[in-house]
Amino acid sequence: MITSLIDQRSEKNIQTLVPEAQQVFRDFLIALNENFMTLEINAVVICGTRTYAEQDVLYAKGRTIKGKIVTNARGGYSYHNFGIAIDIGLFKYGKYLDDHPKLYEQIGIIVRKFPELEWGGDWKSPCDPPHVQYRTFCTMAELRERVAKKQEIV
Repeated sequence: MITSLIDQRSEKNIQTLVPEAQQVFRDFLIALNENFMTLEINAVVICGTRTYAEQDVLYAKGRTIKGKIVTNARGGYSYHNFGIAIDIGLFKYGKYLDDHPKLYEQIGIIVRKFPELEWGGDWKSPCDPPHVQYRTFCTMAELRERVAKKQEIV
C-alpha cells in the first residue's frame, strides 16, 4: 500500500525486495518521513535490489572506472543482491542532500525503532549512512547458497 509518505520511486524500489522485507521497509520509510516533515525533507528509497552485474559496476567505481569508491562489496557480497537492503536519499525541494551527515544520522535513530533492520552508519568500514538492511543471521556464503538453491533467505 502506498501512502502519501511513500513516493512512487520509493515504492518501486521497495517492490524489488523480497516480499518478507517490503512492509518493514515501508513502515520505516513512513517513520523517517514523519521525522523529517517539519524540516521539509523527503526521504526516498533510491536503490533496492541490485543484480550482481550492477553491484560489480558500482564496485569498479574508483578502481577501474573513474570516480570515487562507493562500495567495498563485489557482486554477491552485498545485501542489495539478495533483496534485503535499501539506500536512502534525502531531498529538500527536489535537491539531493548528499553531504549532510547530521541529517543522515537521523536514519540511524529511526532504524533503532525497527529491530528487524540495521543501519550502515553503525559500521566502521565502510561507514554507509544511507544504507539500511534487513537483519539476517546468514553469512554471505549462506545467502548465495540459498539463492542458488531457490530457498528463502529471511
